[in-house]
Amino acid sequence: MKIRHILLAVLAVLAIAFLQPLVTFLGGVTLLLGVGALVFRDLTPVGQDAVERRVLGWLRRARGGSATESVRPTNPPRRFPTAPTEPGPPGERPRRGRTRITASAPADSTGGGSAPPIQ
Repeated sequence: MKIRHILLAVLAVLAIAFLQPLVTFLGGVTLLLGVGALVFRDLTPVGQDAVERRVLGWLRRARGGSATESVRPTNPPRRFPTAPTEPGPPGERPRRGRTRITASAPADSTGGGSAPPIQ
């Protein structure tokens, strides 16, 4: 046996001895995923699509998105009217203009300032 194999065996024994709850959890998750893969493989294509749609719905819900885009809440959230601070049409916000970089002025990472060359 090489030194590498002995070192791996010692690390595995230490992990089992001192990290037993973690190893047990990972082993259980691996077993459940393996059984789930075998069951999924034996499903019909229609059944596999149904499982995929359900898992996709769970993932979207976990990320904060909706299960389907067509399903909307029946009562939309209420918007409270705000008092405008400036006179003007309601719902219009002041816009900021974008600055353009012209072709004659090259952009550099120093913020546009001219620094003396480093010698």
